[in-house]
Amino acid sequence: MKSWYRSAFSVTENDGGAFPLGDVQLFIEEHSEVSGPNADAARVIVNLDVDDCRALEAHLLTLGVTWVRKVEQMPFGLIGTLADPDGNYVQIIQWGAEPGTHPG
Repeated sequence: MKSWYRSAFSVTENDGGAFPLGDVQLFIEEHSEVSGPNADAARVIVNLDVDDCRALEAHLLTLGVTWVRKVEQMPFGLIGTLADPDGNYVQIIQWGAEPGTHPG
């Protein structure tokens, strides 16, 4: 799973084994009581504020991600939802992206 997040979001683990994402850190670890695909993927959704949603979308397409919701324009900006290899939902959001200011 860590390998997928490294590739998908171009992040590197810090000395604590976490992915620093701005002011927060994302920890991805094994748990003795949890394994296999997520049975309720929409229960918890990781939301990532990104600078260029369309560029990240293009990169993620090269990795063959499964899109739950393709990137689309909304009143607040761009948003798309994909599933990680365990089926957890990850949303990429570009706040304030205006129609016509980005390709796609």
